[in-house]
Amino acid sequence: MAEKSTDKATRLLEGAYAIRTVTDNINYYRDFADIYDSDFADRMGYVYPAMLAKVFLQHQQSIDGPIDGPVADIGCGTGLVAEALYEICSKPNQPGAPEIDGIDISNEMLESAGKKNLYRALYQADLTQNFSHLPGNFAAIVSAGTFTFGHLGPDILPELLTLGRSDTLYCIGVNSTHFDKQGFSEVLKAMVDKQLISQPVTEIGKIYKQNTDNSHADDTATILAYRQL
Repeated sequence: MAEKSTDKATRLLEGAYAIRTVTDNINYYRDFADIYDSDFADRMGYVYPAMLAKVFLQHQQSIDGPIDGPVADIGCGTGLVAEALYEICSKPNQPGAPEIDGIDISNEMLESAGKKNLYRALYQADLTQNFSHLPGNFAAIVSAGTFTFGHLGPDILPELLTLGRSDTLYCIGVNSTHFDKQGFSEVLKAMVDKQLISQPVTEIGKIYKQNTDNSHADDTATILAYRQL
């Protein structure tokens, strides 16, 4: 009997949450890349990228002011965040879509992202290791879906500052359970105390649509928005 699409999407999600090592990550997304959008994002009602894009736009419209340079999409995957940014920022009376560079550990996911013609450039990088080959001076750093179980933890946040500059806007989404268990609050407080970043503004929202029927239907993301000082 063929596997139901909803069952397959749930299995793919459970597999992502089960990742423990960098090798697991690379191997998993090698097989995941071609079906990520259709068999996971669409089937699961994945609204996380749109939520992140909304927060990003809100901070451009606030007293923070618009960004004046390219955006780095951390863990860009197949390009869903870039799609969401283009959609919301290109509407009438909005600032227009920024130039975006995509960064991901998986070459296969980068290949899928490249087919959408949304990125200025794409870079393969393991952010848990040396990533000095990446360009710096980004005006904004965004991420949705990468700060979660088996992927990136809070220790990476100070390192990401090497990609930015004074006044760079960060909109970083973190799985809310991961946020609580891995000590993100402590790392962010230390960064504020060292006057590396402004006090983060947080917004919590659901990762999936209300009508999603799976064991992770109520999962939320905590989106952090702050500026580099």
